[in-house]
Amino acid sequence: MIAGTLITIREGLEAFLIIGILLGYLTKTKRMQFNIHIWIGAAAALIVSALLAIIFQYMAFQFEGTSAEIFEVVVAMLAVGVLTWMVLWMQRQSRGVKGELEQKADEAISSGQAFALGSLAFVSVLREGVETALFLSAMLVTSRDMLLFPGAILGLVIAAAITYLLFRSAVRLNLRNFFVVTGIFLILIAAGLIGHSVMALQDIGWLPIGTTIAWNLQAIISNDGLAGRLLHAFFGYEAAPTFLMVVAYGLYVVFFGGQFYNATRQDVSQPVARFVKQ
Repeated sequence: MIAGTLITIREGLEAFLIIGILLGYLTKTKRMQFNIHIWIGAAAALIVSALLAIIFQYMAFQFEGTSAEIFEVVVAMLAVGVLTWMVLWMQRQSRGVKGELEQKADEAISSGQAFALGSLAFVSVLREGVETALFLSAMLVTSRDMLLFPGAILGLVIAAAITYLLFRSAVRLNLRNFFVVTGIFLILIAAGLIGHSVMALQDIGWLPIGTTIAWNLQAIISNDGLAGRLLHAFFGYEAAPTFLMVVAYGLYVVFFGGQFYNATRQDVSQPVARFVKQ
């Protein structure tokens, strides 16, 4: 549940900030009559994202045995790829997001293409929605946590509340630090999906190497205990991982964690106002 909440707080905040930036720009330029196009595009993106999540969940429970393991690996690896790209892209490009959105909105309005304005909101929000649907599906098929989606809904509510307070100037949140912290957690969650995928492939005999158990902490922190489940949700904890699982997890954290660190170093001066408002 907690992992689902964390994911949708971050993804939801990004989506809601996009909507807020577009609406704020229309208000600033006294073009509020186009607000409806933003809302229609955003609502359509949320509906499509929800449908994709339902489809992913339906597909997940149609497989059994080896097919289920393969499906889990495919979904997990897709989620890892999308997540990795999203985290690194957001960290590198967040400084220019506001200006880019405003420029595209102005171009759409100036050319008399209100539909293009709605499409801008649709595509921008859909990107976040697809990422969320795919990642939550990967978390569900690997953990079978039935509280994942209630947690995801809670995360969306929290993200909406934070966005509202930000644009009302009721709170000041350092968005750069927020995305750095959540980015670190998401990198670790993705590493856990990598490790789970490796173990799943070993279980069906597709990776018959490095199958020796590296260590066994089952007696200390059980996979089924509360601590074990929390650690698994955030860090991909496994009480008795194989050597190959440990190597794959470590390589991902070192390589992509290093990429993320470099991205944060390149953007150390980003203020809150640059993303939210000027």
